[in-house]
Amino acid sequence: MNKKFLVACIISLLSATATYAYTGPKSDGDFKTVIKDFMECHMNSNYKKLNSIMDDNSSMKIPRGNKVIKQDKESLIESMKSNAGIQQNCECNYEVLAKSDAMVIARVDFSYHDTIQHNYLIVEKDDNAQWKITQVCKMFDDNEVPGNNAPVTAKKDFTN
Repeated sequence: MNKKFLVACIISLLSATATYAYTGPKSDGDFKTVIKDFMECHMNSNYKKLNSIMDDNSSMKIPRGNKVIKQDKESLIESMKSNAGIQQNCECNYEVLAKSDAMVIARVDFSYHDTIQHNYLIVEKDDNAQWKITQVCKMFDDNEVPGNNAPVTAKKDFTN
């Protein structure tokens, strides 16, 4: 009787271990979910969701003239909270610029009537292997620039 009980316990323990065993790294969908949640937060002023996808030490940087304004997570959430209920009238999309197993750099664009807001996101895995936004750099472009629309390029002559 004791042997049957011992065998049953061992089988139960092995079954539980197999059920809850580590199955490897999470899929790419996890960072994509964070990026899509960021887009939804911006579009609908969802400060609660933004709070959950941003790292506690995250920041947003915005260039203003020749200075960069830095906003920490707390002030960013409070700012969005004060705008709760406001819906953005824009289209959005994103592109992953670079990725590794622990970090992703993505550009999220919000296209308004006459301007494009580019948000460059740094998304990293935290100590619990959860994807969190650690930094956002927000920049603006005009959709239509008067004058010459030719791209600016630089060329270096390496023959000398």
